[in-house]
Amino acid sequence: MAHARSNCKNLSTTISLDEHLLVKIEDYRFSKRKDNRSAAIADLIQKGLKYEALVQKKKERMLG
Repeated sequence: MAHARSNCKNLSTTISLDEHLLVKIEDYRFSKRKDNRSAAIADLIQKGLKYEALVQKKKERMLG
């Protein structure tokens, strides 16, 4: 469950990542000049969700 803070418009949550993935996220953050790790993770999640939606659409077209 996400936590709503009174001083922030965004919800927050805690995640655990292995070191290899965290290094990749940090590399992405600096290569894309994101302000912080949260912004980089949010961007990557949004891109992943868009990709998943495209894959699902493609599967649906192929099946019917």
